[in-house]
Amino acid sequence: MDAETGAILALQILALCSIVAALLVYLMRQSHNANEEFEMRSKRHVLVTSCDTCIGLQLALALSEAGYKVFAGLLDPSGNSHATRILRAMEQQRTRPKELSADEELETRHNPGQIVPVELDSTREDSLRDCLDAVRAKLPAGEDGLWAVVHTGGLALPGVIERQASAAWESMLRHNLVAPLRAARVFIPLLRAKRGRIILLGDSDISFGAKAGAGLVAFSASRKAVEGAAEALRAELLASGVDVVLLKPPPINPLALYSAPVLKTSDVETGVTSAEGTWVAPLSALAVKSSLIPALTSTCPYKSYNMDKKSRIFCQ
Repeated sequence: MDAETGAILALQILALCSIVAALLVYLMRQSHNANEEFEMRSKRHVLVTSCDTCIGLQLALALSEAGYKVFAGLLDPSGNSHATRILRAMEQQRTRPKELSADEELETRHNPGQIVPVELDSTREDSLRDCLDAVRAKLPAGEDGLWAVVHTGGLALPGVIERQASAAWESMLRHNLVAPLRAARVFIPLLRAKRGRIILLGDSDISFGAKAGAGLVAFSASRKAVEGAAEALRAELLASGVDVVLLKPPPINPLALYSAPVLKTSDVETGVTSAEGTWVAPLSALAVKSSLIPALTSTCPYKSYNMDKKSRIFCQ
Protein backbone atom coordinates (compact mmCIF):
# COMPACT_ATOMS: atom_id res chain seq x y z
CA MET A 1 0.00 0.00 0.00
CA ASP A 2 1.49 3.35 -1.02
CA ALA A 3 1.48 6.39 1.26
CA GLU A 4 -1.36 8.16 -0.57
CA THR A 5 -3.69 5.16 -0.37
CA GLY A 6 -2.82 4.71 3.32
CA ALA A 7 -3.64 8.35 4.06
CA ILE A 8 -7.01 8.11 2.29
CA LEU A 9 -7.86 4.91 4.20
CA ALA A 10 -6.89 6.55 7.49
CA LEU A 11 -9.14 9.52 6.74
CA GLN A 12 -12.04 7.20 5.91
CA ILE A 13 -11.57 5.29 9.18
CA LEU A 14 -11.37 8.58 11.08
CA ALA A 15 -14.58 9.80 9.44
CA LEU A 16 -16.33 6.54 10.25
CA CYS A 17 -15.21 6.72 13.88
CA SER A 18 -16.48 10.31 14.08
CA ILE A 19 -19.88 9.24 12.77
CA VAL A 20 -20.07 6.37 15.28
CA ALA A 21 -19.05 8.69 18.12
CA ALA A 22 -21.64 11.29 17.11
CA LEU A 23 -24.31 8.59 16.93
CA LEU A 24 -23.42 7.32 20.42
CA VAL A 25 -23.56 10.83 21.83
CA TYR A 26 -26.96 11.38 20.21
CA LEU A 27 -28.35 8.11 21.58
CA MET A 28 -27.01 8.87 25.06
CA ARG A 29 -28.57 12.34 24.94
CA GLN A 30 -31.90 10.92 23.77
CA SER A 31 -31.84 8.37 26.59
CA HIS A 32 -31.02 11.09 29.09
CA ASN A 33 -33.84 13.27 27.78
CA ALA A 34 -36.27 10.35 27.95
CA ASN A 35 -35.28 9.69 31.56
CA GLU A 36 -35.67 13.37 32.43
CA GLU A 37 -39.10 13.45 30.75
CA PHE A 38 -40.22 10.36 32.65
CA GLU A 39 -39.02 11.81 35.95
CA MET A 40 -40.87 15.04 35.14
CA ARG A 41 -44.10 13.12 34.49
CA SER A 42 -43.73 11.11 37.70
CA LYS A 43 -43.91 14.35 39.66
CA ARG A 44 -47.12 15.45 37.94
CA HIS A 45 -50.58 14.64 39.26
CA VAL A 46 -53.53 14.07 36.95
CA LEU A 47 -57.21 13.54 37.77
CA VAL A 48 -59.25 11.26 35.49
CA THR A 49 -62.83 11.99 36.47
CA SER A 50 -64.80 8.88 35.49
CA CYS A 51 -62.87 5.63 35.56
CA ASP A 52 -66.17 3.75 35.79
CA THR A 53 -66.34 4.19 31.99
CA CYS A 54 -64.27 2.10 29.58
CA ILE A 55 -62.52 5.11 28.09
CA GLY A 56 -61.89 6.62 31.52
CA LEU A 57 -60.29 3.43 32.80
CA GLN A 58 -58.17 3.05 29.68
CA LEU A 59 -56.89 6.64 29.83
CA ALA A 60 -56.12 6.36 33.55
CA LEU A 61 -54.12 3.17 33.00
CA ALA A 62 -52.30 4.71 30.03
CA LEU A 63 -51.32 7.75 32.10
CA SER A 64 -50.10 5.54 34.92
CA GLU A 65 -48.06 3.50 32.45
CA ALA A 66 -46.52 6.74 31.17
CA GLY A 67 -45.41 7.60 34.69
CA TYR A 68 -48.05 10.05 35.87
CA LYS A 69 -49.54 9.89 39.36
CA VAL A 70 -53.23 9.42 38.66
CA PHE A 71 -56.24 10.24 40.81
CA ALA A 72 -58.88 7.85 39.47
CA GLY A 73 -62.42 9.12 39.97
CA LEU A 74 -64.84 6.30 40.85
CA LEU A 75 -68.43 6.28 42.02
CA ASP A 76 -67.51 3.79 44.76
CA PRO A 77 -63.72 3.32 45.20
CA SER A 78 -64.23 0.77 47.99
CA GLY A 79 -66.81 -1.23 46.05
CA ASN A 80 -66.47 -4.32 43.90
CA SER A 81 -67.25 -3.02 40.43
CA HIS A 82 -65.21 -4.36 37.54
CA ALA A 83 -63.43 -1.00 37.23
CA THR A 84 -62.29 -1.01 40.85
CA ARG A 85 -61.21 -4.65 40.61
CA ILE A 86 -59.15 -3.92 37.49
CA LEU A 87 -57.48 -0.92 39.14
CA ARG A 88 -56.71 -2.93 42.28
CA ALA A 89 -55.19 -5.73 40.20
CA MET A 90 -53.03 -3.25 38.28
CA GLU A 91 -51.87 -1.53 41.46
CA GLN A 92 -51.01 -4.87 43.09
CA GLN A 93 -49.05 -5.82 40.00
CA ARG A 94 -47.18 -2.50 40.16
CA THR A 95 -46.23 -2.89 43.81
CA ARG A 96 -45.52 -6.64 43.75
CA PRO A 97 -41.77 -7.20 44.40
CA LYS A 98 -39.85 -8.80 41.54
CA GLU A 99 -36.46 -10.39 41.13
CA LEU A 100 -34.81 -8.46 38.32
CA SER A 101 -31.90 -9.28 36.10
CA ALA A 102 -29.13 -6.72 35.61
CA ASP A 103 -30.74 -5.49 32.39
CA GLU A 104 -34.19 -5.25 33.95
CA GLU A 105 -32.83 -3.18 36.83
CA LEU A 106 -32.07 -0.44 34.33
CA GLU A 107 -35.79 -0.24 33.56
CA THR A 108 -37.09 -0.11 37.13
CA ARG A 109 -37.24 3.67 37.02
CA HIS A 110 -39.87 3.28 34.29
CA ASN A 111 -42.32 1.43 36.50
CA PRO A 112 -45.89 2.71 36.12
CA GLY A 113 -46.98 5.65 38.22
CA GLN A 114 -49.28 5.30 41.19
CA ILE A 115 -53.08 5.19 40.82
CA VAL A 116 -55.04 6.65 43.75
CA PRO A 117 -58.82 5.95 43.68
CA VAL A 118 -60.99 8.87 44.80
CA GLU A 119 -64.76 9.05 45.14
CA LEU A 120 -66.30 11.23 42.46
CA ASP A 121 -69.59 11.71 40.67
CA SER A 122 -68.94 14.59 38.30
CA THR A 123 -72.66 15.23 37.78
CA ARG A 124 -72.94 16.35 41.42
CA GLU A 125 -71.52 19.63 42.72
CA ASP A 126 -71.12 18.31 46.29
CA SER A 127 -69.19 15.26 45.07
CA LEU A 128 -66.85 17.47 43.04
CA ARG A 129 -66.17 19.68 46.08
CA ASP A 130 -65.50 16.65 48.28
CA CYS A 131 -63.16 15.25 45.61
CA LEU A 132 -61.31 18.57 45.47
CA ASP A 133 -60.70 18.37 49.22
CA ALA A 134 -59.64 14.70 48.95
CA VAL A 135 -57.17 15.44 46.14
CA ARG A 136 -55.67 18.36 48.07
CA ALA A 137 -55.27 16.13 51.12
CA LYS A 138 -53.52 13.43 49.09
CA LEU A 139 -51.06 15.73 47.31
CA PRO A 140 -47.48 15.65 48.65
CA ALA A 141 -46.50 18.19 51.28
CA GLY A 142 -45.99 21.60 49.72
CA GLU A 143 -47.97 20.71 46.60
CA ASP A 144 -51.25 22.46 45.80
CA GLY A 145 -51.81 21.87 42.14
CA LEU A 146 -52.80 19.44 39.42
CA TRP A 147 -51.17 19.14 36.04
CA ALA A 148 -54.38 18.04 34.31
CA VAL A 149 -58.03 17.11 34.72
CA VAL A 150 -59.10 14.56 32.10
CA HIS A 151 -62.88 14.42 31.95
CA THR A 152 -63.98 11.01 30.72
CA GLY A 153 -67.56 10.86 31.93
CA GLY A 154 -70.31 10.37 29.40
CA LEU A 155 -73.66 8.81 28.71
CA ALA A 156 -75.00 7.39 25.45
CA LEU A 157 -78.71 6.51 25.29
CA PRO A 158 -79.57 5.42 21.74
CA GLY A 159 -83.05 6.21 20.53
CA VAL A 160 -84.81 7.60 17.45
CA ILE A 161 -85.41 11.28 18.15
CA GLU A 162 -89.12 11.08 17.29
CA ARG A 163 -89.75 8.49 19.99
CA GLN A 164 -87.02 9.16 22.57
CA ALA A 165 -88.14 10.69 25.87
CA SER A 166 -87.00 14.24 26.63
CA ALA A 167 -85.67 12.95 29.97
CA ALA A 168 -83.06 10.93 28.04
CA TRP A 169 -81.84 14.09 26.27
CA GLU A 170 -81.62 15.97 29.56
CA SER A 171 -79.70 13.12 31.17
CA MET A 172 -77.18 13.02 28.31
CA LEU A 173 -76.73 16.80 28.47
CA ARG A 174 -76.15 16.58 32.21
CA HIS A 175 -73.51 13.86 31.88
CA ASN A 176 -71.87 14.94 28.62
CA LEU A 177 -71.91 18.75 28.82
CA VAL A 178 -72.81 20.09 32.27
CA ALA A 179 -70.60 17.62 34.18
CA PRO A 180 -67.31 18.53 32.43
CA LEU A 181 -68.04 22.24 32.86
CA ARG A 182 -68.72 21.70 36.56
CA ALA A 183 -65.50 19.72 36.92
CA ALA A 184 -63.54 22.43 35.13
CA ARG A 185 -64.97 25.15 37.35
CA VAL A 186 -64.18 23.29 40.58
CA PHE A 187 -60.62 22.30 39.66
CA ILE A 188 -59.47 25.46 37.86
CA PRO A 189 -57.71 26.77 41.02
CA LEU A 190 -55.55 23.62 41.24
CA LEU A 191 -54.81 23.75 37.50
CA ARG A 192 -53.95 27.45 37.59
CA ALA A 193 -51.34 26.74 40.27
CA LYS A 194 -49.45 24.48 37.83
CA ARG A 195 -50.47 26.22 34.61
CA GLY A 196 -51.93 22.85 33.70
CA ARG A 197 -54.63 21.77 31.28
CA ILE A 198 -58.16 20.48 30.93
CA ILE A 199 -58.68 17.51 28.61
CA LEU A 200 -62.20 16.99 27.26
CA LEU A 201 -63.69 14.37 24.96
CA GLY A 202 -65.34 15.75 21.85
CA ASP A 203 -67.06 14.10 18.92
CA SER A 204 -65.25 12.12 16.26
CA ASP A 205 -64.58 13.79 12.90
CA ILE A 206 -66.90 11.21 11.35
CA SER A 207 -69.83 10.82 13.74
CA PHE A 208 -70.78 7.25 14.55
CA GLY A 209 -74.36 8.48 14.55
CA ALA A 210 -74.08 9.54 10.92
CA LYS A 211 -72.31 6.28 10.14
CA ALA A 212 -74.97 4.19 11.88
CA GLY A 213 -77.81 6.16 10.34
CA ALA A 214 -80.03 6.87 13.36
CA GLY A 215 -80.40 6.71 17.12
CA LEU A 216 -77.68 9.08 18.36
CA VAL A 217 -78.98 12.55 17.47
CA ALA A 218 -79.18 13.81 21.06
CA PHE A 219 -75.88 12.18 22.01
CA SER A 220 -74.05 13.72 19.02
CA ALA A 221 -75.56 17.11 19.84
CA SER A 222 -74.18 16.94 23.39
CA ARG A 223 -70.68 16.01 22.20
CA LYS A 224 -70.65 18.81 19.64
CA ALA A 225 -71.72 21.16 22.43
CA VAL A 226 -68.63 20.10 24.39
CA GLU A 227 -66.44 21.20 21.48
CA GLY A 228 -68.09 24.62 21.41
CA ALA A 229 -67.75 24.95 25.17
CA ALA A 230 -64.07 23.94 24.97
CA GLU A 231 -63.40 26.68 22.42
CA ALA A 232 -64.97 29.34 24.64
CA LEU A 233 -63.32 27.97 27.80
CA ARG A 234 -59.92 27.97 26.07
CA ALA A 235 -60.27 31.68 25.35
CA GLU A 236 -61.50 32.43 28.88
CA LEU A 237 -58.58 30.63 30.55
CA LEU A 238 -55.89 31.90 28.18
CA ALA A 239 -54.60 34.57 30.57
CA SER A 240 -54.38 32.06 33.44
CA GLY A 241 -52.06 29.73 31.51
CA VAL A 242 -54.51 26.81 31.67
CA ASP A 243 -54.86 25.02 28.31
CA VAL A 244 -58.04 23.32 27.12
CA VAL A 245 -57.51 20.37 24.77
CA LEU A 246 -59.97 18.10 22.99
CA LEU A 247 -59.50 14.41 22.34
CA LYS A 248 -61.56 13.27 19.36
CA PRO A 249 -62.48 9.56 19.61
CA PRO A 250 -62.66 7.38 16.51
CA PRO A 251 -66.07 6.71 14.90
CA ILE A 252 -66.99 3.72 17.03
CA ASN A 253 -70.14 2.99 18.98
CA PRO A 254 -70.13 5.37 21.99
CA LEU A 255 -71.56 2.57 24.11
CA ALA A 256 -68.14 0.95 23.83
CA LEU A 257 -66.55 4.13 25.21
CA TYR A 258 -68.93 5.13 27.97
CA SER A 259 -70.25 1.80 29.23
CA ALA A 260 -68.77 0.13 32.31
CA PRO A 261 -65.65 -2.01 31.73
CA VAL A 262 -66.10 -5.77 31.99
CA LEU A 263 -63.54 -8.20 33.34
CA LYS A 264 -62.49 -10.95 30.97
CA THR A 265 -62.63 -14.07 33.10
CA SER A 266 -62.17 -16.87 30.62
CA ASP A 267 -62.15 -17.81 26.97
CA VAL A 268 -65.23 -19.93 26.27
CA GLU A 269 -63.69 -21.74 23.31
CA THR A 270 -60.34 -22.62 24.88
CA GLY A 271 -61.39 -22.67 28.52
CA VAL A 272 -58.28 -20.66 29.42
CA THR A 273 -58.76 -18.45 32.49
CA SER A 274 -57.60 -14.87 31.99
CA ALA A 275 -55.08 -13.20 34.25
CA GLU A 276 -56.41 -11.11 37.11
CA GLY A 277 -57.53 -7.67 35.97
CA THR A 278 -57.74 -8.58 32.27
CA TRP A 279 -60.32 -6.68 30.25
CA VAL A 280 -60.90 -5.50 26.68
CA ALA A 281 -60.14 -1.81 26.18
CA PRO A 282 -62.21 0.08 23.57
CA LEU A 283 -59.30 1.84 21.82
CA SER A 284 -55.94 0.70 20.53
CA ALA A 285 -52.98 1.42 22.80
CA LEU A 286 -51.27 3.24 19.92
CA ALA A 287 -54.26 5.54 19.37
CA VAL A 288 -54.29 6.50 23.05
CA LYS A 289 -50.54 6.92 23.40
CA SER A 290 -50.17 9.02 20.25
CA SER A 291 -52.94 11.45 21.26
CA LEU A 292 -53.25 11.57 25.05
CA ILE A 293 -49.55 11.82 25.87
CA PRO A 294 -48.82 14.68 23.42
CA ALA A 295 -51.94 16.47 24.69
CA LEU A 296 -50.38 16.44 28.15
CA THR A 297 -46.68 16.86 27.41
CA SER A 298 -46.59 19.40 24.56
CA THR A 299 -45.49 22.85 25.65
CA CYS A 300 -48.00 24.36 23.25
CA PRO A 301 -50.61 21.66 22.67
CA TYR A 302 -52.89 21.58 19.66
CA LYS A 303 -56.54 22.45 20.20
CA SER A 304 -57.50 18.85 19.48
CA TYR A 305 -55.92 15.44 18.95
CA ASN A 306 -57.45 12.69 16.86
CA MET A 307 -57.55 9.27 18.51
CA ASP A 308 -58.41 7.49 15.26
CA LYS A 309 -55.31 5.52 14.29
CA LYS A 310 -56.37 5.72 10.63
CA SER A 311 -56.35 9.52 10.68
CA ARG A 312 -53.69 12.08 11.32
CA ILE A 313 -52.60 12.01 14.92
CA PHE A 314 -53.41 15.65 15.52
CA CYS A 315 -55.52 18.41 14.14
CA GLN A 316 -55.79 22.12 14.82
